[in-house]
Formats: sequence, C-alpha cells, structure tokens
Amino acid sequence: MRLSRCCLLVGVGAGVVGGVLACGPIVAPPPGGHPWDVRGNYSVTYADNLRLTLNIAGARREATASGYGNVVDFGEFNGQPVTLDLTAFCNRQDVVCPSEAFWNSVSVDLQDPNRQQDLHVINVINNTVHELPAGQRAETRGGLVNHAELDRFVLGLGADSAGDEDCTALAISLAGGRFSRVGEHVVTQTVHRNAAGTRCNPDAGALDASTPEDGGNGDAGPGCQPVNEQRLVIPPGARVEGIKEGRVVLTWLGGCAFGPALIGATLSLESDFNAPRTGDLDPPPYTPVPAAVPDGGFPDASASGG
Repeated sequence: MRLSRCCLLVGVGAGVVGGVLACGPIVAPPPGGHPWDVRGNYSVTYADNLRLTLNIAGARREATASGYGNVVDFGEFNGQPVTLDLTAFCNRQDVVCPSEAFWNSVSVDLQDPNRQQDLHVINVINNTVHELPAGQRAETRGGLVNHAELDRFVLGLGADSAGDEDCTALAISLAGGRFSRVGEHVVTQTVHRNAAGTRCNPDAGALDASTPEDGGNGDAGPGCQPVNEQRLVIPPGARVEGIKEGRVVLTWLGGCAFGPALIGATLSLESDFNAPRTGDLDPPPYTPVPAAVPDGGFPDASASGG
C-alpha cells in the first residue's frame, strides 16, 4: 500500500518539529492493524562495541571499547596524555550516556496512527518503571519514522550547549534504527551499474521499449558492469518484530570530558542496540511531545554498525 507523500513538517525551533501536517487520509484499521503501525513495547539491549571519536581542530582520533569498564587512550595533545575513564565519565550526574538517553525498556507510540502517510511522529517513552507515583509522568522523547524508507526512525537527543565545559549533549546527538518485520530476509541480486553508480543496461545501446531502465546509447559500453547487491525483502502485511540497526550517538564539547585543555574539541560516543518487540503498546503515564530531529536529519543507514 502506497502511503501519502504530501506531508510537511511544522518547525517550531532549532531541531524541534511541531508536528506532521495531517494530510494523509484517515483509514480504518484492518484486522491486525495498519502496516505502518509500529506501536508497541520494546526491550532494548546494547552491544558492547562502543566507538569513540575525539575531534580536535578538525583532526579525528578514533578508538573503540568493549563496554564501559575501559580507560580510552587518545594519545597526546600538546605533550599531554589524553585519556577518558568511561566508567567515571558516564557516572557523572551531568552526563547522560546511551542507556540513559534511550532506555532499556521503552514504549513506542505513534501520533495520528490512522492517517495513511509516509511520515509519522513517534514518542519513545521510558518504561523502565511502569507504575509511577501519582501525578508523575514518564520521560518521553519525540522523533520521526519514515515508512517510505523501511520504517527508519530518528530521535534528536541533544540541545544547544550552555558553555565550553557544559555537558549537555549537542544537537547532532541522535538515536535511530529500523523497525523490522516478521519473516524479512535479504536476497542477493545482480544489477548493472556504470562508473557513476547509475543503473544501466548492457545491451550495446539498442533501444528496447520493454526495458524501462534502458537509456539507449548513453548506458552501453564497457562501463556498464554487473554488480551483486543485497536487497531486503519484507513479506506483505508482516507485523513489526522489533528494532534492528539501532544506534545511539551522543556528542559533547571537549571541555566537558577533558576540561579547559580541550575546549573547542568534541567527543562522540556511539553504541549499537537491538530491541525485540515484547508486546502491545502499554506505556506508563506520559505527556506526548513533538518530534526533535538532530542536526543533519535522518542518519545514513550505511553508518550503522548493526
């Protein structure tokens, strides 16, 4: 089923989207729910493959760590060693690390779930404590899910920093991934591409009306070569099974992690996760929030380590 692509985003501030204009038609849910309905409860498990990037004056220093019990060595700067104790850093009250930004147990709600459109606002709700004291609301983050791109989603996790040593995650920080489906699988297919990566037809330029991708003489010749590519196949009507290719990327000013010696630098910490769907939507009390999109919008799927 093709969803409506006419929806526009309503901006209300830096990185914050007030909503998706209600442009898609309202459709009564069929038995089993709409194909775009990603609502439910999810259990998040983080991998131990942490990736860290320290950017000093445009020079990137990269490191990896297996879990948070490591002291990461970034070498030297101005003759001084640059190291980061991950346990001490993430235990600081003013620092939020991945599992505190995208929680281990979440509920995912969808705004306007009966509207047939490519983009929906999602709310991810902290469900680590389901029964809250009277009057308390669960922490909630807003984002967008793009059904036209295999149900990929993104949440902005950062904000504008208040100063050089402030530990607020920067506005490029994000959580993202893809809602996976029962029975999905990857197949390998052979296609032809030219040196620019464009699809081509290796027919020596002979026009063939039965081949819509045939561009005539322009796509013939030795540059049109066969390439094996993988394609994700999703069975029609398959229900949501979980979240795959999940990752959280948090970025701070260097002064937060290393003090005045690295003011002007930035530190990024990236962690992968997956999250099987554990049941129907059952959130604690919460207040819906607008979508917050990180600077740069939807991340490139190829950047995921999942």
